[in-house]
Amino acid sequence: MSVRRAGNSRNGRVKRARRAAFYDLDGTLADLNLVHAALFILANLGEWSGRIGSLISFAARAPVLYAAERKDRRVLNHVLFESLKGVSADRLFSLGEEYCERVLIKHLYPRAIELVEANREVGLEPVLVTGSPDFIVTPLAAHLGIARFAANRLVISRGRATGRLAEPVMAADEKAAWCSRYAAESGIELADCWGYADSYYDLPFLAAVGHPVAVNPDRRLKSAAMSRKWPILSFETSIDDASGEGAGDVILEFPGRPADGAS
Repeated sequence: MSVRRAGNSRNGRVKRARRAAFYDLDGTLADLNLVHAALFILANLGEWSGRIGSLISFAARAPVLYAAERKDRRVLNHVLFESLKGVSADRLFSLGEEYCERVLIKHLYPRAIELVEANREVGLEPVLVTGSPDFIVTPLAAHLGIARFAANRLVISRGRATGRLAEPVMAADEKAAWCSRYAAESGIELADCWGYADSYYDLPFLAAVGHPVAVNPDRRLKSAAMSRKWPILSFETSIDDASGEGAGDVILEFPGRPADGAS
């Protein structure tokens, strides 16, 4: 769901206040989650002293972590970052670029990318707000032409990961708090901004903006969106799966009256 161009005209010009659209990543713009990224990073580290056991342990816990990813992404982030202790920052950013190029870009929802571009066309500055690590988000943001983002960061000491997350951890309320700070620093009114996310635990993030949209929502977020009369989007396929005309279809639901300016 994108928004229509609007504004007060004076001497044939359209005057618009600065606005932003905040996007979650995993499950919202892409059909992957952090467990998949973690397995890729661990399997391709190339720094194998004592790490084969870590990979096997992480893989064995993957089913539980997939469930945790839907319930509390903060826990999943801590597990991932702990497993990267001692890895050089340069190596992590190199792997992040590789993962983005080889995997992540191919799993972006085509209609989600069209949405980002349509919103950009009407003056909504795109901003990523995600619990994914910065060494993955940085190359993705560059690929999408997105200048600003919030992502989780490793604490680095002497060029190597400590296994600890830097504060703030991008999950739940912290996403909303970051958007509020960003809006205040940028002269943006959150009431004029849009937000897109897929998880019930993103509810504070969505509630912070004037135009929240539930994208591929889990059961609890869908229920909350319906009760609050928020629009619901369901993206059907990723770029990797899309083939032929009609691929990447989007299903749009209006639980109630859509937000003003929605199309």
